[in-house]
Amino acid sequence: MNFVSRNFFRMPSFSQEIKVDLNSNEKGDLKSDTKDERNEERNVTMEPVPNNAPAGLNADQQLAFALRDFLGPPGSVLGDNEPSPSSLGQTLPFIDEHADSGEATQSDEEQTQRRGAEEALNNAACRLRRWRAASRKLRRPRIIDNLCNGDEKASNGKTCNGGHTDLADRLRSLAAAGSMSASAGELLSLAPPPPAATAPPSPSCLFSPSLADQSSAEYFGSSPECCADNAGVESGSSAGAPAPPPGPRYKLATEGALRVCCFQHTRTVVDKILAAKFLRRWETHVLCLQEDFIVSKTPSGLLEKPLSYSCMQEVYCISRWDPARKYCLRIVMPHGSLLLQANDAYTRDQWYHSIIWRKNIIRYRNFLTKSIRKEVVLKELKNMVDFAMTTPLQDENVTRAPLQILTDLLSENQESPDWEVWAENVANVAAPLLAERCANGELCALLARLCRRRPRAAPLPALAPPVRRVLTRNVDFARAPNARQLVRDYISALSAHNSGPALVRRFVEVTHGGRAACPHPRAAPNLAAVALAAIDDFYRNSATPHQCDDREDEVLCFADILEHMCEYEDWLVVVGAVLQPVPICASAMACPAIAERLGKLLNVMAHDPRCAAHSCVAPARAARPYPPSWLRAAAPSDPHLALPQVKLCKLWGDMLGSLLNCCFKRKSFLQSMSKQLPDFLLVALTEHPAALDALCLMLEWEVASGEQTQLEIIAALQGTELGTKYYRDLCERQKSLQRLQSEGGPRQLALPIRATDEDVAALLEAGALGNLECLSLAFTSVTSACAHHLIKLPSLRYLNLWATKFGDSGLQLIAEHLPRLQVLNLCETRVSDKGIEALSGLSNLRRLNLNSTKLSAEAFETLRQRLPQLQEYDIRYTEAW
Repeated sequence: MNFVSRNFFRMPSFSQEIKVDLNSNEKGDLKSDTKDERNEERNVTMEPVPNNAPAGLNADQQLAFALRDFLGPPGSVLGDNEPSPSSLGQTLPFIDEHADSGEATQSDEEQTQRRGAEEALNNAACRLRRWRAASRKLRRPRIIDNLCNGDEKASNGKTCNGGHTDLADRLRSLAAAGSMSASAGELLSLAPPPPAATAPPSPSCLFSPSLADQSSAEYFGSSPECCADNAGVESGSSAGAPAPPPGPRYKLATEGALRVCCFQHTRTVVDKILAAKFLRRWETHVLCLQEDFIVSKTPSGLLEKPLSYSCMQEVYCISRWDPARKYCLRIVMPHGSLLLQANDAYTRDQWYHSIIWRKNIIRYRNFLTKSIRKEVVLKELKNMVDFAMTTPLQDENVTRAPLQILTDLLSENQESPDWEVWAENVANVAAPLLAERCANGELCALLARLCRRRPRAAPLPALAPPVRRVLTRNVDFARAPNARQLVRDYISALSAHNSGPALVRRFVEVTHGGRAACPHPRAAPNLAAVALAAIDDFYRNSATPHQCDDREDEVLCFADILEHMCEYEDWLVVVGAVLQPVPICASAMACPAIAERLGKLLNVMAHDPRCAAHSCVAPARAARPYPPSWLRAAAPSDPHLALPQVKLCKLWGDMLGSLLNCCFKRKSFLQSMSKQLPDFLLVALTEHPAALDALCLMLEWEVASGEQTQLEIIAALQGTELGTKYYRDLCERQKSLQRLQSEGGPRQLALPIRATDEDVAALLEAGALGNLECLSLAFTSVTSACAHHLIKLPSLRYLNLWATKFGDSGLQLIAEHLPRLQVLNLCETRVSDKGIEALSGLSNLRRLNLNSTKLSAEAFETLRQRLPQLQEYDIRYTEAW
């Protein structure tokens, strides 16, 4: 017995190459040359079963049970004195697994699975007999040397290709499946193609555990409420969710020309035929992979009838065969085998993975929708998720099918009292799939219902990836209302926890990412749209005047989201653009809590130095009363925001100061704000510098019409000490301008090439240029900043800015303050349609040079219609040319 066991454990592993010629003796009665060999072979055949084998097994199953001791972990070698795995109590699935004594009966499906397991073990035992019968050749010196060399190669990290028909490899795959509720034939069918065909690794990766809260600690920080696993399902301890194997990716095969060969024999006989050099005839068919069958476009011969996926017992690639007949798949049927031959390894692997996908998805769909025991359904759902995550197929059908099965699971028994607990368990198990696939509308509605029904118990870590995917991938919420509802209910569930504000801030932080700029351009507008929609839905039909209510706590988290988004510079511009037309209803701004958060948001926008950010508070159309601009909504005289008067004046003055100091210090802007003169006066009385500066400009540029209005402005300026100083400086500037115009001076002037903005300012302040009519700044280094000095020349009729750094902002100032211009040269400047369109106000313009500018054809046609006196123009090297 010791001799037999020692030889048994020293049989070659699955990674060693066995050179056994079965064709030399097709009948299988391998005769030994000596009497000792026959005796030894008899001893091997009659080897007793281990004492710890369970009772009730037939001879083949007992033989397969003995094989467990040999099939340990890959690469392990047992010594003579080491205990076997069976002695250590390790269980092998479907061999020593007994039904619970408390269960009186078994379902038909479980009986079918048990019969499949028994059939697979019987076949394994048959192959083991042939393996033991061939072991006599291992005693030859040449074979022993090969095995020794194989061991040395294995120690150096080099293993031989044993193929996927090796018994050891395939039963190790069965053992890796654990106690999963699937037949042995189906588990073995998940074995990958040989490594030479660049296929995925062993099936052990298909059954790695999925973690429902794998990224909860990273996503939600240290919050105990959301990091806890509320599903009640045991999670694995792996580092992450299953990943697709390395190698090529495939589209789901639907149609292709393959060669077909069929054998009406048992699988043991087919193994002998495959080792032979002669096969039966081959037929060429154009096969189509349908939902339930494989059919031929020319149903005749071997494929006269459709081939059902449910009848397939095993599907695997053939690795060790005649080189002339390579790239073959083998499909094992109840009464024979079918060989499919492709032209190359890639096509073979594509068909292999496609057939495996169709076969397993049908099985998962039938099992998950018909099974009653929830713990079995959850276990099988985990198998489906891992299988979908590790398949190398990349196709829309592959993405849609698992999510549809998940949707069907959640759609059942929605009115039952324990639906929420069931949905939590399903969501936790399907977390890896939800993290990698875009949920459809129906699934989003079910997940949103879960967050809405049980906000404090919802599996937030499992739902975080699909919510972020909606925010980063969605392009139109009008076509995906359920997706927006999912994000809204998820945020509400976050805020319902004890650490709700911290979780909401963390959610915004993770959505933005750790970089300076968010890599997803759709995340910010989608998140802002969700927050604004939630606020509008809550306050749309509220009573007027506003009355505070405890229910408002449910919507304050969305105002917090808008505030947190403005902490990021790239998102501040996006939020400002979304909020520019004031999409918040008046009843919402009348809420003090909402108004306080909006005030902080506007304060951040007002102090941002970028024009794209702070210009969002300016009115889009001053004549349009609704929707108002933020300057009108926060006006101290008639505010929409429920803020204290002092905060309103400070906020309104800050917004006005940012506009005047950057891009809105123009006459047209002050003219549009003339209707809000009471707000200027109120803020000026608080000695805000921006309001005082604006009132002085109104007097200087004669924006305030009427003597009574000017007297009110002067009185407001003289009402404070700082305002009196501003008015005194204004009077000094007016005197200098009057003196400059009365003293006369030259009518034409050309500055040198190296002149800058500082030179222009010094020249206009020092000299008498009140009567200057022609000014040439061609080829100088002046920019749009000098326009503030050029507008002090009211008599200017000719202006040459050829090859300068003049831009749109300076051109807009010139068009507003120099109405007498008749000739303007902007050749080779940086002006574009934005500044050129402002020239339509120069009714006296006769000659215009726009050569080599960013002029478009539409802008030029508009300009010609608004300038009837334009006689000469140059638009060469532009889009309008």
